[in-house]
Amino acid sequence: MTTTTRIDLPGEVISLDELRALGLTRAAIRHRIHTGRLHRLYPGVFAIGRSRVSPEGLWRAAVLACGAGAALSHLSAARLLRLVEQAPAWPHVTVPGTRGGSGPPGLVLHRSRTLRPEDITIHRAIPVTTVQRTLIDVAQTLPRHPLKAAVRQAVRLHRVDLARLGDTIADPRTEPRRARLRRVIRVYVPGIELTEQELEARFFELCARARVRLPEPQVWFGRHRADFTWRAERLVVEVDGRRTHDNDVAFVDDRVKDRALKTAGQEVQRFTWGEVVHESTMVGRDLRAALKRRQRELGLAR
Repeated sequence: MTTTTRIDLPGEVISLDELRALGLTRAAIRHRIHTGRLHRLYPGVFAIGRSRVSPEGLWRAAVLACGAGAALSHLSAARLLRLVEQAPAWPHVTVPGTRGGSGPPGLVLHRSRTLRPEDITIHRAIPVTTVQRTLIDVAQTLPRHPLKAAVRQAVRLHRVDLARLGDTIADPRTEPRRARLRRVIRVYVPGIELTEQELEARFFELCARARVRLPEPQVWFGRHRADFTWRAERLVVEVDGRRTHDNDVAFVDDRVKDRALKTAGQEVQRFTWGEVVHESTMVGRDLRAALKRRQRELGLAR
């Protein structure tokens, strides 16, 4: 009577090299394929027990199919790292170097001469580009607003230091993806803040370009002074800088001030100095919309 040694296969995806390392012979592997215990996903990579695998299983299979030094990358990495909400239909994988073919069918292969071991981490048992490297890669194709959302997720979920990331992508300045990412993170990185007078001048310029009536600066409401006020619309805009507003005391004071202004009948909107300087078009658009809405609410619209 012949007995067969039971070998437990880990996870839902396994490579040919891993099967051999477990002691399976070619005949044993062929038998498992024939009996449906292994299902080919890519050349040399198999699903265990069933042909359909989870997205993470498919991502790991794609990386295994591309060999040593490969890593899940671009939008696939961004989805695994929860920087974006949707993944592309085919996994994206990056390998070091620039020579070679198009890679196995069923995936998108990127070759990069700048991919280093320190650019790769392990997440949920999958080799994947680091959060910083992933942000650089997706900056090439993501539209501006989804890219900003990905940056915010990187800070929330992975504690990415945007100032350090800014230093990392400072050069080369002409590379498009790094330039796009720099334009996004400069809104959030403090940098050199403006003085009160400089910020006021920038805000007035912003209003003029947006064709928004200039507000009154530094209007007092009881004990609180508002940065910019449109009296007729009862709208106040506060412009905050990280240097003076990014601390526990300012966090409380800002909310006390907002409540006092609302009690005085004012609607309060807050922008950062970075938005005023680097996102002036967006700020101007939001201001126009807010003023029109307040005019309708207060019966001022003509």
